[in-house]
Amino acid sequence: MDIVFMILLGFPVLSMIVGMVGYYLFKNILVSPLVVFLATLVATFTVFNDSFLVWVFVYTCLAFLSGLVVKIFKENKGAI
Repeated sequence: MDIVFMILLGFPVLSMIVGMVGYYLFKNILVSPLVVFLATLVATFTVFNDSFLVWVFVYTCLAFLSGLVVKIFKENKGAI
């Protein structure tokens, strides 16, 4: 699998899935982005180079936003 494909498509989808599933498991919106942040930060210095650090923040934001969307939908489930 090409590394560019993984960075642009694979890892964002994976971080959004982790954000959604993490909110269901922990009922906390901050745990999943923290896990994504730590995992990608470790991967930055072990697998990738320092330029991957930009993507660490992008993936963390995606995990947070996907958990936030799940939280909003879950809270407004009975409102519609």
